Amino acid sequence: MYRVEQAIAFVLGRAQGDPVGLAFLAGERLMLTCAHVVNVAMGRPLRQAERVAKNSRVSLHFALLGASNSWIERSAEVVVWLPTGDDFDVEDVAVLRLGEGLAGSGAEPLRIRADLKDRYNVAVQMWGPGQGRDLGRHVQGRLLGAVGKHRLQVDEVVHRVFRVQRGFSGGPVWDPSTSTVFGMLQAITTDDSAEVLVLDGALLERALAAVATARPGLVLLHDHGEVHYDGRQYTLHQRRLLHHGGGTPRAKYEMKVSVQRFLNDEAVLNLRHHAEHPLSVEDPVRDIDLRSWCIFDGELHPMDAKPTKVRNEEINFDLCFPGSNLLAPGQQVVVEYTYRVSDKIWGQWYKRNIKPNTDRLSVEAHLPTELEPECWGVTSLPSERDLEPLPNVQMRVEGDRTIYSWDRTAEEDDLAQERRIRLDWFFWQQILDNSVCGDAARVLRQFGIRQMREPKRGRGSSDLPTKTRAINFDSPTDRLLVARVLAHLRRVAGWVNRYHSFKPEVSMGIAAPQLGMAYAIAIVKQPGSTEYMELVNPSVIERTDEEVRDYEGCLSFFDVRGIVQRPYGLRVRHWTAEGSMRDVVLTGGLARSVAHEIDHLNGKIYTDNDRMPDGERPIDVLGYRRLREGGLFTPPTPPKRLSWQQPGRPAAK
Repeated sequence: MYRVEQAIAFVLGRAQGDPVGLAFLAGERLMLTCAHVVNVAMGRPLRQAERVAKNSRVSLHFALLGASNSWIERSAEVVVWLPTGDDFDVEDVAVLRLGEGLAGSGAEPLRIRADLKDRYNVAVQMWGPGQGRDLGRHVQGRLLGAVGKHRLQVDEVVHRVFRVQRGFSGGPVWDPSTSTVFGMLQAITTDDSAEVLVLDGALLERALAAVATARPGLVLLHDHGEVHYDGRQYTLHQRRLLHHGGGTPRAKYEMKVSVQRFLNDEAVLNLRHHAEHPLSVEDPVRDIDLRSWCIFDGELHPMDAKPTKVRNEEINFDLCFPGSNLLAPGQQVVVEYTYRVSDKIWGQWYKRNIKPNTDRLSVEAHLPTELEPECWGVTSLPSERDLEPLPNVQMRVEGDRTIYSWDRTAEEDDLAQERRIRLDWFFWQQILDNSVCGDAARVLRQFGIRQMREPKRGRGSSDLPTKTRAINFDSPTDRLLVARVLAHLRRVAGWVNRYHSFKPEVSMGIAAPQLGMAYAIAIVKQPGSTEYMELVNPSVIERTDEEVRDYEGCLSFFDVRGIVQRPYGLRVRHWTAEGSMRDVVLTGGLARSVAHEIDHLNGKIYTDNDRMPDGERPIDVLGYRRLREGGLFTPPTPPKRLSWQQPGRPAAK
């Protein structure tokens, strides 16, 4: 996890250039600080509520970025000013936009928690300027209750002489176990109690939202979703911060409860299953128990949920704003709703569609630690093809729950592409023993490996991606992508090896298309080793005339084996994750495994007509074992001499 301190900057005074307070990174180029810190930096009266002049800028010094003798400094424009003459203390927030970003510096935007439910009396950490050669120091404390609207109190835990003091204002107050920001330090009372006051996350979120409120239409400033599993049912909680950018007042907000396609690629089974286990808003057993409410100006109001279209796997609702509380142009509102679904209906994934005009999206999966959950993220276009690994999925453990989370803003990732974000998971405690051969397809599907329904000889390739895209190492995006795909392939291979014990001499590989990722990337474990070859954009540039017949297996149809005739040796050209090209000579089982994975990258499997010899058919694993153990199949012997040629001549039958 990144260091919070790297996201904190000193705000420098315009006159002397000395630190007058702090600011911290809350978006790729957005910083949060106290308005009174900006006033001091610009030589204005401390509590002046009048907005600073347009295009006003302050200087920032990132003391913990870069080498000690090469501080990173930036200037930032004041883009949001919350204070009013009525209540400066409560709205003491300003948002700054950096003129130049911090890409490659190591600084990451901090995540703000607006909902402080069940977060009181928890340990928090603060950071501020030190003394002498000490750039900064930490102060620990505990988050206490509210002190008026949007203000909290922190009780310091005093270590030696370190206390919150002048210069800490504008700094974050965060959970040291997760780096989540609960609020921003604002002031210290001057009486004997020396209270430390904090502006809460809801106010900070409102300030960040104000950056985007000039857009027309309904703007989704923050879309946060959580799924909780208790071993029997899932409870979903959605929280959306909305801004009405113009037009007529809105009396309702439309939403949808959907469990469609949770069985992944089994469309027919999916429809049949949901016909037997439909969603309901009336049945006492299957009722999803939808509850909804909204928050206007800090006041909570229940919302009436009216179903508008009911189907087996999907129900549409209108969430009606209460009474005369219409959502007027220029107004903000928080809409929240929760519902529950049995695990007979809900699958082991949580998907969010990125809506247009979304500024921030965050998702969390709260899973029982005792079930040993494994969770990962994928992203796709609306077609749900060409998946990509979702970067920066975080994990933390709180009590008996393991929580996986992902949180991004539009400035970091382009959330306007209408992509789909998904968290997938499975539980090791629910994985049956691998001696149950008939269960392998279900288990491997949980690992995200696409499964063939009927791997017969001569089948079509429609079950797996048929076209893969080569990686362009001149593209920074592709270089990041290949590293993520390779890391995910290794992760899945680790799960497969835990589920099934391969013999040391057996080579095992997996290709990106088997995970629904249409890229020319694969890995192959070398026999007798735990290391994997990285195959990026691989191609066969030479092969031997000598061929051998042997049985092969495939993770996409694990419970059968098939005999395939392949060249005994290959010369393969491929790239590594770093973009270096390599030519390698492979023979025997390793050459066979690499050829098998290259076939996947070309949309082929070993049961295709041009791979399996005439007269051969796949056999089940038990039949294959009987052949081996009964001596009815003799493993091929290596050819005594090898002759090489470029590929192109058809292999001997």
